[in-house]
Amino acid sequence: MSTLIYCKNSIAATPYYIEEVSLNVYSLEELSYYMLNNVYLLSTKLMNTELCNWIGRELKFPKLASELQSMVQNNSPLHIFVGHILSANGYASNKEIKDALSIISTFENKSEAERRKLRADRLMLGNKLVDAIYEYETLLAEDVAKTMPRTVEGDVYHNLGCAFAKLFFFDEASKCFDEGYKRNQKKQTLYCLLYAARCGKDKLGFEEYVSKYQVPRSDVEEVLQIVSRSTIKEDIVGFDSAINDLLYGESSQVSKETIQNVINNWKEEYIKICRI
Repeated sequence: MSTLIYCKNSIAATPYYIEEVSLNVYSLEELSYYMLNNVYLLSTKLMNTELCNWIGRELKFPKLASELQSMVQNNSPLHIFVGHILSANGYASNKEIKDALSIISTFENKSEAERRKLRADRLMLGNKLVDAIYEYETLLAEDVAKTMPRTVEGDVYHNLGCAFAKLFFFDEASKCFDEGYKRNQKKQTLYCLLYAARCGKDKLGFEEYVSKYQVPRSDVEEVLQIVSRSTIKEDIVGFDSAINDLLYGESSQVSKETIQNVINNWKEEYIKICRI
């Protein structure tokens, strides 16, 4: 872990190994940090006798270990088990615990593939695009993807395409939307496929997709209009005019410093969404 965690409880001489993420934890605080920051990776695999014994033996919490062991034997819900651990130390606030348990309760009965898709979707919503791309690609590459309904697999490809498109990787986005539409047959995915091809200035590819999926001319015109409107917004046109005026005009009203500041802001925003 790269984050410094203050541990006021016992530190284990022998760590507990979390196999799913190849991670050793040495305290209840570290275990709590893992659970809070990897909510969508949690599964009933966490509820095992080995963890209970480790908490009792290594961390010197025999009462907590006994209570957790009873939950394991009674097949208690995962969010109850996790909540008991989080509440046993002062690492997490009541709000953090409540939010985590609320999320766990929504997916604990879902399949592994569904949980992993939810995790990737959450990363997308948080604008962590590189992390989301990794999660989607890993999910699609593994056998667990075969357990998903074909339409859901198509939705995963769709979301992967959206992540690539937000990073301006329109060729990769087009390929993902193509695979997605083959599976989910959703008009939204088809439109995104055409948007990506058009924004990537792949005129030949655009026409091929139109022909391949026999897209009605009315839909094609709608896509072209939407793309056209997005490129003639006032701020884009204004900035473009300012650049031309600065480069070629005799009496520019915009300084090079102003232009550079706008460009630097765009760069910083792009770098931010590329962070892992």
